[in-house]
Amino acid sequence: MTKADKTKRTFFKKAAAAVGFVAAAGYLSNLMSGRANSIQAINENSENDVIKQKKAWQQKQLVVMTDSDKKQMLDEILDSHNKYNA
Repeated sequence: MTKADKTKRTFFKKAAAAVGFVAAAGYLSNLMSGRANSIQAINENSENDVIKQKKAWQQKQLVVMTDSDKKQMLDEILDSHNKYNA
């Protein structure tokens, strides 16, 4: 059986390890609660954006596109596609 090492060096190593463990636990605790708060804030902001978008769409009056408008838009899309993929 080995004799228990009761030197100051061993005591300070164990104390430093314990302090480091407690500090890391505290840091992780703060990090996790901060992350939860930020996720909640993101969800609230997203919900506000959705509400604003719904209000904007409800106030819009939709106008049916004419055939010439559709052809013009399609031509612009195809020209743009061909320009960047050539």
